[in-house]
Amino acid sequence: MEILALKTFKTVVDEGGIKGAAEKLHTVQSNITNRIKKLESELDTKLFTLAGRKLRLTLSGQQLYKYADDILQLEYQAKAAILRDKGNYELRIGMPETFAAVHMPLALKQLKQDYPNIQTKIFTDTSDRLVLDVLNNKVDCAAIGNAPKHDKLEVIPIVKEKLVMVTPAESDYAPVLLVRDEGCGYRNHALLWQQLAGRGSDQLMIMSSADGVLGCISAGLGYTIIGKNMVVGSRYEKSLTMTPVTEGPKHVQLSIVYRKGSPLEAGTLALANIFTENEESPTTEFCHS
Repeated sequence: MEILALKTFKTVVDEGGIKGAAEKLHTVQSNITNRIKKLESELDTKLFTLAGRKLRLTLSGQQLYKYADDILQLEYQAKAAILRDKGNYELRIGMPETFAAVHMPLALKQLKQDYPNIQTKIFTDTSDRLVLDVLNNKVDCAAIGNAPKHDKLEVIPIVKEKLVMVTPAESDYAPVLLVRDEGCGYRNHALLWQQLAGRGSDQLMIMSSADGVLGCISAGLGYTIIGKNMVVGSRYEKSLTMTPVTEGPKHVQLSIVYRKGSPLEAGTLALANIFTENEESPTTEFCHS
C-alpha cells in the first residue's frame, strides 16, 4: 500500500466523501476515485458502500481506517523527528484569525528570540476545525477555546478570558444576537447564554468575522456575548459597552492543544510557556477569536 493511497482513503472518510477529499487534497475527483479503486483491488475488498448519496465504511474500511491513522501518524513523526534532530525545524501553529492578529505577533517574536532554530508557520480556522487539523497532522499544535477531551490530545491551558455582553454605547439595539460561523467557541457561549437568559426569541445574525460583529453592534444592529479582550483595543471599543455576563459560564479557557507523542512537543511547550508566563504577569492581557 502506498502512503498516498492511505492518505486519500483517510481524507475521503474525514471529509465525508469524494468531493470533499478532492478539495482538501487539491486534485480532481477522478483521481480520488481511482486511488480508492486501486486500494480496494490491492486489498481485494470493498472499503465503502453507498447509502443514498453518502459513502459509508464497510467493516474492512473501518479496520483499515484505524491502521491508516496509525501509519500516517508514524510517517509524520518520522519526518518531524528527523527535521528536529537536524537542528532547525518548522512548527505549524493553528489559531483563529483574531488570535493570530492580536496575540501571536508578540509571542512569535519572543519565540524567535529564544528559539532561533524554530521556524513558525501560521494557519487560521475555527476552533472546531483546528482540533481536526491537529488530529490529522495538518498542524503541529493549535490555540483554541474550550478544548475538548480526547485520548489523542494533550491540552495546555494558557489564558482564562472573561466573557462579556457587548451592546452599543449610545443607542438602543435590536433584539438580534450576532455571532460568527459554526465552529467558533464564542458562538457556542453566546447561544447558551441566549437560552439561559430567556432570550431565545431574539433573531440570530451570522457574520464572517469578529470585526464585522463588533461593527454591526456599534451601529445598533444587535448585541453579542464574546471575550472581553476581543473588544479592548478594537477600533469599535469607544462606541461599545461591555457588561459581565450573569448567566452560564463567566470565562472561556483558551488552551494550546497538540497530539500525544508529537516529536515537536518541545517547540509546542516553549510556545505555551511564553503565553502562560505572560498570563501570570499583572500587566499583560490577551485577546482571542
